[in-house]
Amino acid sequence: MTSRALISILTIIILNCFACKKVGEKEDKNFYNEKNHPVRELFLSSIEAFNERQLDLFLANFASDIRMFGTDGNYFGQAALRERFKTLFQQFPNMRMEIPELKLEILSEEVVLVNFQWKLYPMGQGPAFSGIGSGIYSFSDGQWIEILEVERTTDVDEALKQQ
Repeated sequence: MTSRALISILTIIILNCFACKKVGEKEDKNFYNEKNHPVRELFLSSIEAFNERQLDLFLANFASDIRMFGTDGNYFGQAALRERFKTLFQQFPNMRMEIPELKLEILSEEVVLVNFQWKLYPMGQGPAFSGIGSGIYSFSDGQWIEILEVERTTDVDEALKQQ
């Protein structure tokens, strides 16, 4: 009876260790923080697509029913954004954007808030517009997608004010 009890106890201990290891592996695999979250990479890759004038790749970041409250108006849906950025890319073919600061706030496993500072160089360099923005990303159908963005201009270089 003693060996039976010992085998039972050892079996329970081994099963508990195995179960704890599996839970720990799952947590490690799915653990994200502000620096390693997929939304950070998605956001920065969309800025890269913007700077390369890859409109389709840039727009892939946004939900089909995106709501964007921009510095030059409000845009609802990808079609409106497509028209906005297509026109901007035509008017300013060398336009370039930088993101001096990017912060993520993980609100839940399915929602991330992105706060960023931006600097837009209409001629690719030189005078710039500066501003801040926030975006909300949602995880749906196996992917992250931006559903809402708000931008605001905070500074305009003097040379751009005169134009």
